[in-house]
Amino acid sequence: MRMLLSLLALLFASSLCAQTMSAGLIGDADTLYSANLAAGSVSRVAKADGRLLAEATLGGDLRQLAQGRDGQLLVSDHSGDRLLLLGSDLTLKRTIHTDHRPYGVLFDPQRNWYWVTLFEAGRLQAYDQAGERVLDAPTLETPRGLALTDDGRLLVTHAMTGQLSIYALGPHPITALPAPTVITLAETRSDTATDSQGLPRLLDSIALSPDGREAWLPHVLWSFNHPFQFQSSVFPAISIVDLDSQRERVEERKQLFLQINLPNVGNRSQIVSNPYAARFAQDGRKVFVTLAGSEDLLVFDLSRSGKQNSNRHRRKKFQGGAKATQLLRHLPGQNPRDLLLDGEHIYVHNAMGQDLTRLATGGGAPFARVTVDVPHFAKLVTRDPRPAALVRGERLFHLGNTAANPRFPMAGDNWMSCNSCHLDGFNFTNRALMASHRQRSATNAVNGHANLMNMVAGDVVGEYLRMSQQTQGGMGHDPRDGAEPVDPARPQPEVKAMMEDLHAFVTHDGNLPYLATWLRLDAPRTRPDKAPLSHPKQWLNSASCQNCHAEAFADWSDSNHRLMGNSHPYYKVVQALARESEGEEFGQWCQGCHMPQQVLTGQKTLPATSHMLEKGGASLIAAHQAGESVVEEGTGCLFCHRITRLEDAGGNAAVTVNLNDRERYVFEDAPGGSVRHWLAERQINARPAAHKASYQQDFYRDAALCKSCHNEFAPGSGANIVNTWEEWASSPYATSAQMEERRTCIDCHMSPEPGNGGAAVPGRSTENGPQKARLYRHNFTGAQHQLVGLRNGQLEAESLALLKSSAALSAHLDAGNLVVRVSNVGAGHALPTGVADFRELWLELTVKDAAGQIVLASGQPVDGAVPEEARMFRKVFGDADGKPVGLKFWRYATLLDDTRIPAKGWRDERYPLPAGVTGPLHVEIKLNFRTYPKWVSDAVRAAEPALPEPPIVTLNRLQLTLES
Repeated sequence: MRMLLSLLALLFASSLCAQTMSAGLIGDADTLYSANLAAGSVSRVAKADGRLLAEATLGGDLRQLAQGRDGQLLVSDHSGDRLLLLGSDLTLKRTIHTDHRPYGVLFDPQRNWYWVTLFEAGRLQAYDQAGERVLDAPTLETPRGLALTDDGRLLVTHAMTGQLSIYALGPHPITALPAPTVITLAETRSDTATDSQGLPRLLDSIALSPDGREAWLPHVLWSFNHPFQFQSSVFPAISIVDLDSQRERVEERKQLFLQINLPNVGNRSQIVSNPYAARFAQDGRKVFVTLAGSEDLLVFDLSRSGKQNSNRHRRKKFQGGAKATQLLRHLPGQNPRDLLLDGEHIYVHNAMGQDLTRLATGGGAPFARVTVDVPHFAKLVTRDPRPAALVRGERLFHLGNTAANPRFPMAGDNWMSCNSCHLDGFNFTNRALMASHRQRSATNAVNGHANLMNMVAGDVVGEYLRMSQQTQGGMGHDPRDGAEPVDPARPQPEVKAMMEDLHAFVTHDGNLPYLATWLRLDAPRTRPDKAPLSHPKQWLNSASCQNCHAEAFADWSDSNHRLMGNSHPYYKVVQALARESEGEEFGQWCQGCHMPQQVLTGQKTLPATSHMLEKGGASLIAAHQAGESVVEEGTGCLFCHRITRLEDAGGNAAVTVNLNDRERYVFEDAPGGSVRHWLAERQINARPAAHKASYQQDFYRDAALCKSCHNEFAPGSGANIVNTWEEWASSPYATSAQMEERRTCIDCHMSPEPGNGGAAVPGRSTENGPQKARLYRHNFTGAQHQLVGLRNGQLEAESLALLKSSAALSAHLDAGNLVVRVSNVGAGHALPTGVADFRELWLELTVKDAAGQIVLASGQPVDGAVPEEARMFRKVFGDADGKPVGLKFWRYATLLDDTRIPAKGWRDERYPLPAGVTGPLHVEIKLNFRTYPKWVSDAVRAAEPALPEPPIVTLNRLQLTLES
């Protein structure tokens, strides 16, 4: 009878195993299928003996796949923004283009369609078995892994927000997604830095229990409330969600750092890193978890639940619900990720090793042990098309296994890998790192790596080694497992070669091809070790646009957006200092925004010529008429209007430019004024829609496009130097419930009537074009009015009008003090913003008594300099030691002062009046502004004598009489 009951229980458990979960390794009765990531292929393997039955080379970065009822496969290409529909024999049936970074793929047998997550685009889509899209809906940010329960609930993990969305689809057909139940995993905190704690991040795979009542979510915890350091910043964990109550069981979270209940080895706790996938045994009594960083397999036994124990070591806290019973240390493959359970076997997909390992479960008994059955069961990739150095570098980037190279490990004590923070490399997820900063900037403004010698680009080998040592405990920092000492300034040849391989991955397409800047060019490489470059002749001269866009060209040609490189004297001085102090390559950090065409054509030295005083784009017009190519400084027409992808990584020119895939015209590069160029323009007039499609994107109106350069962070350290976008995004101009009150960057800074509060002004953007309800000009009005004024007095007046609309003054007496309030009434960001460490905005006031005697004065310039005691509105950057950084603002590590005024906010300044003063008091208050302080301008003018001294501008003045 007992045997019969056991058999029935097993059959019942088997019937519940229809829960489905997205993965990069799937199988049917006889066959295994794998998506082989950046190798760009899909493989079909015989389950019985590991024979490679077929491999389809498709290119891209293939992440997950799912099989429909008809045997077809749908595969996500994460880097190529496409889905691939394959036959069961791996023949390509259809290519489906998507928005950015498709990732999770899951077949829904109830509806006979595939679910797909778009990781960067933040969407959930459904496709039928013919590849037609049948549903498309926005989600919370960063949707990634998928799972489907028997009762029709679709689960979606959100990698960078630590959330799980649950969509109750039910058994019936749907035409739209219902609103999800959202579970935000708990952020935990401890006063002890080395306790496992932090923000749940890097969620991906979902493990559903066979009965559908709970979900296990592997992830890491980011603990950024203290400086990055070894074994206190990133912790591995598994969160458990109760699907009955749809709540997280916070007390049952598996804290895998120093708290898993496994025996110590050599009086040391066993450390693991980067939990990736989890799967339940068929009977639901065990859970198997891959650790992709430390390259382990961890086994939990739900039948041996942990219990409260007053004698338990303080680090091994109670984590009820399941007990870890085995750690299978350092699997044979490289970077184990997905795993597939099949009877007595577990198949492990080794992402970097490009093969499968087969494990034996040892049965379902409580004390059964998993063992390695076949170390390299199946080879998945016949030929990886990528350069060998890139493949090795990718391996190092994901490596947290200390034993993989005991002499020179990337991580000490199996702690973490680069991928523990930089998910999939360097991409839009970088902004999540910055948003997770939990320290006060006054104490530590560094979001990333500290103690850098040359800001990464100036000495890549040495800087990578310092990062590995200080953050990951690698390269000899933790010598307990036999690691040899490594001097970053004089590394061993083997170590230098390793770092050069890592550099090949860091600078690969899709990461940071130009290293210091996040700018990218959508073009093939001519050499594997060189970033993609364009030819100067590929850049159409912006003067070629002026016949049809006369006003836009006239505005732009005198603006700072055009002349912000070698014609910008302040930029030239700072750029030279950056190169001198950090190394030549570091200069591209500045050039990515100030001179992007120069970066994309491989020109690293500043041109000697300056057009600071040039009016109307004269040199461009002359070159165009002569048919000469020009590598323009600043952001020209073709650069901005061929930005085809906006990747919000937090700033630093995170855009992609494509010069090739556009509408071209015969004679488009012919000399201006020639008959041939006239014919080119007639082709545009004949097909205006095609021209617009080539040079206009919907996201050009998005404030995030401005953020790509008007937010700025220091390479490596991540210190947020300029955060204009965040200032706007948290303001009423972005968040007001009254839509008519909202304003974006271009509403104010590209307005035909600067200073009108961003109200719409109608007009035409092309000669004889249609009237638009809102016209955006290319005047780019802003704080740097002086340089514009050297070329165009009207544009300077417009910038000054905008500046003067930003602030209001008021004053009153209070308990013997004169209180002056400065209100930010017109700027959609802090006042000042941008390079607020250089801008001068201060109060100048004079108070006279009834007899006309001056009783109080403040802020009057002395020999052209603003006195230190003046009440200023600014940021002051300090280095790690709290000393002002001066011109080297990229060395910002502590915020010494921040007296800026937020959008719609105000700041009160109190001035004590002398004792016994009698009224009435005659008060004059000025709010003064200057683009740069005298000490900066003096240094710049020494290098550029033609530059006049920047004037002091009074933005607002208040005169009033107060009774004392």
